[in-house]
Amino acid sequence: MIKTIIVTHHTLADNLIETAEIIVGKSEHLTGIGIAENGDIETVRKRLVEMIKKFKKDGHKILILTDMFGGTPSNICLALYEPGKVEIVSGVNLPIVLKLASWLKDENQDLKEIAAKITECGRKNIFTAAEFLDL
Repeated sequence: MIKTIIVTHHTLADNLIETAEIIVGKSEHLTGIGIAENGDIETVRKRLVEMIKKFKKDGHKILILTDMFGGTPSNICLALYEPGKVEIVSGVNLPIVLKLASWLKDENQDLKEIAAKITECGRKNIFTAAEFLDL
């Protein structure tokens, strides 16, 4: 089974999860961590490490989603990457979280495959109004 940790600036992670759960229902696979403006980065890193240890001990693989590549959440998480065990995807958005909430109900998902699928999902859900309205 895959557990997902969403790591973002401020409260975006919790807001994404809360919104997704309003739409598709509660998901035990999603956890959020927000980094406050004046937050202690080392405390966040330690919290992530402990969460990852616990999830791995329970037999889970971990998918970490961050808000933007190069930002503090992403930079903290990249050091935690473990091929086949901990995967990281930057650029989280609501369509990704919605898809994950439903896809992760299947306990036999491949971590690398899920990461690739949600990355494509995120990309496919970015549009301009002109693509639809300027005929």
